[in-house]
Amino acid sequence: MRVFSSVVVGLGRIGQGYDYDCPDDAKILTHAAAFAHHPGFELMAGVDRDPGQRRRFEAKYRRPAYPDLASLWSAHEPEVYALAVPTPHHFSMCQAVIDRHPLAVLCEKPMAGSLAEGREMVTAATVQNCVLAVNYIRRCEPGVRALRAAITRGQFGEIFKGVVWYGKGIKNNGSHFIDLLHFLLGDVTDVRVLKNGRRWEGSDPEPDVCLLFGETPVYLLAGREECYSLAEMELFGTKARITYGDGGARIEVSPTRPDPVFPGYTILERNKETIPNHLHRYQWFVQDHLYRHLDAGEALWIDGRSALGALDVIEQICERVKEA
Repeated sequence: MRVFSSVVVGLGRIGQGYDYDCPDDAKILTHAAAFAHHPGFELMAGVDRDPGQRRRFEAKYRRPAYPDLASLWSAHEPEVYALAVPTPHHFSMCQAVIDRHPLAVLCEKPMAGSLAEGREMVTAATVQNCVLAVNYIRRCEPGVRALRAAITRGQFGEIFKGVVWYGKGIKNNGSHFIDLLHFLLGDVTDVRVLKNGRRWEGSDPEPDVCLLFGETPVYLLAGREECYSLAEMELFGTKARITYGDGGARIEVSPTRPDPVFPGYTILERNKETIPNHLHRYQWFVQDHLYRHLDAGEALWIDGRSALGALDVIEQICERVKEA
């Protein structure tokens, strides 16, 4: 079995924090844990400016942590990078890393601060023959893949409408659902901002939006993260209602059936069918998908070009919010 050397750049929450206190692989929610537990990767090192984060990494993973890329490169040349730095640094960091000719870069979402930057990143990766992947975790989760297959084969009939609740900004958390809907329903054909809303932490817009996927409208509605987290979706098909709840930890289907009381009417089953999912190990599935692409040439569902679709929609939304 081929093993790829890997490094995590940015040792915050998605870098190592979310599952830091998990004693085993019951939960794999970070890049460090995914690289450490996957047999196809060797976790070589970490990079972070914060000395405390570096100490935490070294204590748990028994690997060195460096304050910057230059220090890393003085000792190592990893084949695979996970970039878990804040979005404003994605472009410059990705360009610097790609220049070292790695096999792959797995960048956090959204891929860049602008569509123009994202396109440059894709071009640079192509020129250097580097795989550029974007960490839209839901595309790799088995439950979502099963849901997509069922939609594609028409199990739920025509999907005619959808509703999404999101929080923490359209760029931060809203982008997850925009990309997920792109994966499930296809390309966005129209963008309409219904209400500007506020800005999360003063910068990330939280508008109410209607996106058209073909002829199917999906309404993205902003919650209030400081009250409670909202990350859920309902899709309405002619044969069923699909609930994607608890951030994706619960995927349920309510099929239609004839109303037993009122002849001629159709209702939804109270007993819901469950699509099994593994969101508690989402990051492992991302790294495993990337590994199978690198090792066996399996088609990559989280490539930079597909991520440009979500980035394009986000940019359109932000521009419309500015214009209003």
